[in-house]
Amino acid sequence: MQAPTPASAYLHSATMVKAGIYLLARLHPALGGTDSWRFVVVIAGAITLLSGAYLAFKQTDLKALLAYSTISALGLLVMLIGLGTPLALKPVAFWWASCWAMP
Repeated sequence: MQAPTPASAYLHSATMVKAGIYLLARLHPALGGTDSWRFVVVIAGAITLLSGAYLAFKQTDLKALLAYSTISALGLLVMLIGLGTPLALKPVAFWWASCWAMP
C-alpha cells in the first residue's frame, strides 16, 4: 500500500489490524476450551511477538519501526488470548476499549 505515513499508520493501526484480533477474541469462548486451540494460539502469538520485536530492533526507518512494533504488540495480544485466563484477558479488554477511545 502506498500512502503518506500518517494515513498509512492510521489505516493499519485503526482498522485492518484490529479486526483480526477482535475476531480472535470473539471466537475464543467457542474454540478456547480445547488444549490444541490454546497451544496453537499461544505458540503463534509468541512467535509473532518475538519476531516482531527482533525486526523492530533492527530498524532505522520510523515507519518500519512503527509497523514491526505493532506486529510485536499484536503478537502479545494473541498470546494472551490463547492463555485464556481472566488475568490474561484483562489487557486484551483494556486494549479493545482504548481503541474506541482514540479520535
